[in-house]
Amino acid sequence: MKKLTALLLCLALLSGSFAFAFAQDGVAVGITAADALKTEGERLVNAAGREVRLRGVNLGGWLIQEDWFCPADNGKRGDHWTLETLTERFGAEKAGELYQIYRNNWITEYDFASIAGMGFNCVRIPFWYRNFQSDDNGTWLLNEKGEKDFSLLDQAVELCRKYGLYAILDFHGVNGCQGAQDHCGQKDNFHFFDKTEQGEAYRAQALEIWSLIAERYAGDPAIAMFDLLNEPLCDVPMQKRDYKMLNAFYDDAYRAIRAKDPSRVICMMGTWDIGKLPRPSKMGWTDVVYQLHQYNSKIDGFQARIDASRALKYNVPLYAGEFHPTAETKDSEVTCTVSDILTLYEAEGVNWTVWTWKGYNSWAAWADWFIYGSVEDSLIVDPEKDSFDEIAAKWGAMATDGGRFYSGHLDEEVLPFLPDGKSAEPPQDNAFSRLYKRIVRWFKMVVELIVVLFT
Repeated sequence: MKKLTALLLCLALLSGSFAFAFAQDGVAVGITAADALKTEGERLVNAAGREVRLRGVNLGGWLIQEDWFCPADNGKRGDHWTLETLTERFGAEKAGELYQIYRNNWITEYDFASIAGMGFNCVRIPFWYRNFQSDDNGTWLLNEKGEKDFSLLDQAVELCRKYGLYAILDFHGVNGCQGAQDHCGQKDNFHFFDKTEQGEAYRAQALEIWSLIAERYAGDPAIAMFDLLNEPLCDVPMQKRDYKMLNAFYDDAYRAIRAKDPSRVICMMGTWDIGKLPRPSKMGWTDVVYQLHQYNSKIDGFQARIDASRALKYNVPLYAGEFHPTAETKDSEVTCTVSDILTLYEAEGVNWTVWTWKGYNSWAAWADWFIYGSVEDSLIVDPEKDSFDEIAAKWGAMATDGGRFYSGHLDEEVLPFLPDGKSAEPPQDNAFSRLYKRIVRWFKMVVELIVVLFT
């Protein structure tokens, strides 16, 4: 009887592997003035006072690369090392050309249309200071008119507006680095909060960038909020974490933005605890959102962090900018899924953006980290050895609809939480590879099931 049951279950599971994702049948209407957001207690509401729950996805790796899921091997030293290496080898202009090729392919209009078509209503856009400045001394990149060049953000905001998506502008990496991990640009280079003349210069530089962004996009309803700093003090030794300095910077940034854009929603996070942030009413802050990033192994850990945040009675909306079921230590057992986390966030009224839209490496299509993933890693760039033409060809092949990315595992967990959610639409020439990927995934599940039934 056990063998018969196992056989029937195997056949049922294998039949599911032949399911294809169907094409989207439209995208959301563009963002208008009626969609402008503000806060109302623990909710985000639009101009009509209707609650808007943000359910979105990060565009990780687009404007700042992370080598664990992007096609560049920098040894986890950060995008700063990659950029400087390419600049040293080819010159600043040629290095800029290579990065432009990459950005023109990693995320295109196809991606914005697909995100909207799946049912998401926002994207979080990580950027860093070197998107606007050519060196670490604050030298601005200029456009053809001789003006400070914000074309990368302009492009993103306009595509969000066109496809009915809110943009969350996330300052992921500042000069001097707000944390010790490579995702802020440089690993182990946390000097942004130094109580030195150089530290003050770093903070002034970041404030100038935020002030100019606020002036440029003042009142723009396509922008949901400004996310002031990504994971500040992340992995910085406890004795060097200065939350007083962090909150002083937040206050300075809040006031610099308010001077240019009085109604903008502003987002702040205190890695990893909302309690590290001050009471907004005490600071005189209005229209602020407090952000959680959660990487826990058990759903109880996610619940506890939300409960602790709500117990503070700060009366602000909560937003989970990044999250994933992840082992805190090598001995931790992961017992929850992305679906479990989203179920919790929906019940608790938490806004969220999953990490992340796409990843390129040999296991990306199998993981629940990406909506789209690759099953190869042959086009990962070696910044020290690959020629200019080799890098240009590799980065020029990174378009989502270019034949190398497949609908992954994450979309299956996220779609049930999106109003009218639709499967990720794979490029037509990916059909066979996507089928192969699904068969392999289900085959692994069948093997695991047989092992359980017969042991």
